[in-house]
Amino acid sequence: MDPVKFAVVGLGMGKGRSKLVTQTEGAELAMVVDLNEERAKGVGEDLGVPWSLDVNDALSRDDIDCVFVLTESGNHAKVGMQVARAGKHVITTKPMDVSTEACTNLIRTCEEEGVHLMVDFQSRYVNSNYALHKAVQEGWLGRPLTAEFRFKWWRDQHYYDAQNGWRGTWAMDGGGSLANQGVHGLDMLIWIMGDVKSVYAQTLIMDHEIETEDTGFVILDFANGAKGAVTSLTTFPQVDAYYSFEVHGNKGGVLFESALGGQGTYYVPDDVKAKMEAVRSPAQSIIEDAVAVIRDGAAPAIDGREGRRTVALLEAIYRSSREGKRVDVVHHTD
Repeated sequence: MDPVKFAVVGLGMGKGRSKLVTQTEGAELAMVVDLNEERAKGVGEDLGVPWSLDVNDALSRDDIDCVFVLTESGNHAKVGMQVARAGKHVITTKPMDVSTEACTNLIRTCEEEGVHLMVDFQSRYVNSNYALHKAVQEGWLGRPLTAEFRFKWWRDQHYYDAQNGWRGTWAMDGGGSLANQGVHGLDMLIWIMGDVKSVYAQTLIMDHEIETEDTGFVILDFANGAKGAVTSLTTFPQVDAYYSFEVHGNKGGVLFESALGGQGTYYVPDDVKAKMEAVRSPAQSIIEDAVAVIRDGAAPAIDGREGRRTVALLEAIYRSSREGKRVDVVHHTD
């Protein structure tokens, strides 16, 4: 069976994703693209594939099936729509874009062009995270009571100033510590606990010169009656101190000290732990997922509408912070 051929656009995070393509069965890396010539050439030569400074060079190739967009967040929909209009399937990295309006435009364009749209939230492919999702959905932990996501990292000022200073801006980053680093945890909250009904948030700039926040605190009300809390900051004096996620119901709980990798502690009966340890994610990465979607007709783990949910939550969080009050989360149904 012919492999699914990928192009990767944006080689900051895209360098690692390009390597992932080369390591995934059924996938083939066909081209890499970046505006920075040194970076594009370096990744292309390292992986033995053509490289370019212009996305149109990838879009004009008939043999490329899917384009992975890893540009600045504020350009995801713009580039994604360009990809879709060329008849290629689209993957965006997280978040899907910086506004739900942009997400909706990309969703509609992909539907009009008859191509798949997928969003890369790597935490969803971790077996133990997938098992926690299933445990909550199946009621193995009892009635959900609380969910908490916390991360404390350090990012220096150079991190925000580099690459033309797009990080920490509203236009290109869509926020700060919550929208960039914290978005994985926000996605996990929605995925595992279900819709968020309302939020109360405070966001602050405490130790950087940026437009958006380096510190955020959020209280969430879930539609299922559970409560949630988020602590999200890039001011802690350690690069990657911890990234934790925990859920408990009235019959058990799970604490992942490393939410991105799914390592943690289980406070559940032995039979529940055994069931959870037997659960496996249908795909182990976005590339494996995309191959199954494009070649085999599988449903994507995170399609455009699912990806938009996290952006809607971010919009509510930032509106709450600006207005200083609890606000409802807008749930899009189109």
